[in-house]
Amino acid sequence: MSSVILETQALTKTYKRTIALDHIDLKIEKGKIYGFIGQNGAGKTTLLRLVTGLSFPDSGTLSLWGKSSDSQLQEQRKRIGCMIETPALFPSLTARQNLEVQRIQRGIPDKAIIEHCLNLVGLKETGKKRVRNFSLGMRQRLGIAAALLHMPEFLILDEPVNGLDPAGIVEIRNLLKALNKEYGITILVSSHILEELYQTASEFILIDNGKIIEELSDRELNERCRRHIAIRTKDTEKALLVLEDRLDTEQLQLMPDGTIRLYDCLDDLEKVAAVLSDAHLLVTGLTLSGDTLEDYFLSKVGGKSHD
Repeated sequence: MSSVILETQALTKTYKRTIALDHIDLKIEKGKIYGFIGQNGAGKTTLLRLVTGLSFPDSGTLSLWGKSSDSQLQEQRKRIGCMIETPALFPSLTARQNLEVQRIQRGIPDKAIIEHCLNLVGLKETGKKRVRNFSLGMRQRLGIAAALLHMPEFLILDEPVNGLDPAGIVEIRNLLKALNKEYGITILVSSHILEELYQTASEFILIDNGKIIEELSDRELNERCRRHIAIRTKDTEKALLVLEDRLDTEQLQLMPDGTIRLYDCLDDLEKVAAVLSDAHLLVTGLTLSGDTLEDYFLSKVGGKSHD
């Protein structure tokens, strides 16, 4: 059985003369948490709407669990839970009443699932409080609870921590990780809170101006953002031995382009230069490199051009 849940090929969507999605090729595999990153207007929500059937593409193909016809997609979407943009809630009803309405509409027989979902998102004690009196963060949690009512295989969330305080953000992060680990739910999370995605996702998708510009794992992201001294020399093998011996470190890595990365002595470039010089090594490059997480994302998705 294929591990691919979602796959798109050349998926395109326009609104009047604006290209919202430009020939998107994307693959989502079972069992992972994906962070979907981009500036406002980059195309994140448009793609999520196409996947969940809230909108339709102009061209290209979209398949779910290997099915791509209109009737098949409609059937497969029953396996998806989603919260796109603002949760659709009844303000005059309580949290339980809101979930009861959705349970009935979807034909979910198990009434106990309501208490289970409220407990998962931390809303079990809301009692008779009506949703109109909920904070924005509480509404976000209730929207997630509604998306979980049928315990979906694939959960799609658009800005799920919007409006939450730091403690609430941690709760949702832990919830998503538990849903992924304990229930095997594959999750696609769109958010502008970069640090939060970094602590939640195992895979990252960067989108800019309607195009997927990069896909990478958390390991690859860590490697690219990690601060280091980038060293270029005419004799890399000797340089590696000298650095390891005279700096008493194993925090070294030789990159495919011949650059040596040193993850020690970040505050003492002069010491590193002296060690190499004393060993009569010709150094052609010695710089402190590596981005902060936000710098890396902004450099990839357009940065200030979107401000």
